[in-house]
Amino acid sequence: MRDPYLYDDADVLINLAGIKDPELLHKAEADITNLAMTSIYNRQYEKFNTDTLKDIHCTIFSQIYDWAGEFRTIQMIKPEDVLGGDTVRYAYPKEIKKQLTASMKEIAKLKRNGQNDKDVVFRLVRIIAQIWQTYPFRQGNTRSVIVFAVLFAKSLGFEVDHELFGAHSVYVHSALVRASKGIYAKYEYLERIFFDAILQDEITSDDTDVSANRKYEKVGDYMVRDYKERPHEYQDYEKYRK
Repeated sequence: MRDPYLYDDADVLINLAGIKDPELLHKAEADITNLAMTSIYNRQYEKFNTDTLKDIHCTIFSQIYDWAGEFRTIQMIKPEDVLGGDTVRYAYPKEIKKQLTASMKEIAKLKRNGQNDKDVVFRLVRIIAQIWQTYPFRQGNTRSVIVFAVLFAKSLGFEVDHELFGAHSVYVHSALVRASKGIYAKYEYLERIFFDAILQDEITSDDTDVSANRKYEKVGDYMVRDYKERPHEYQDYEKYRK
């Protein structure tokens, strides 16, 4: 069975613009979503739950995909160089709602009152990694999850430098991947940028820009500059339903 999200005659996600060239779609998606995200960080949500995450995804991607805000219906893999070519174990489609519900219950418990701010961000990093590993949407999970995290942190009263995540998007992706390796997960790389963005941890250097860039050059031994985007590969879900 072919991936139902792709055109029959092109390995490109079906999109509202009818683009069948992968490079053109990549550029169009970037342009459209960048416009959508210019104001999204000014939004305020009363609750941070699964519906909020779906609304964020819909807001960012509704001008390019008609399934924006809807959970994916297929199982996928994606070789990740930061994992030596292995894939993150994403949630099976039938498990997405259950896993997100559990993660959102943990989000609801996070409060600043009487808590050390670093402890709050420390816990937030782990929950965000859980949500990302669930990978609820066919495309656009990293952007949606980071926006969710930023808006939630702001709701707790933090001043968040959301532009830091955008400026180092490949590092963020690689750090999320490395934090989604089950018992072998490493969170320190994701912590680094979350602490910097939310707690504004000081960079001790005479050249702040150079020092900041060096902080986000590597995830483990993997050099972020070597990142090559690969599409997700469809796996026949039927064999997992038994």
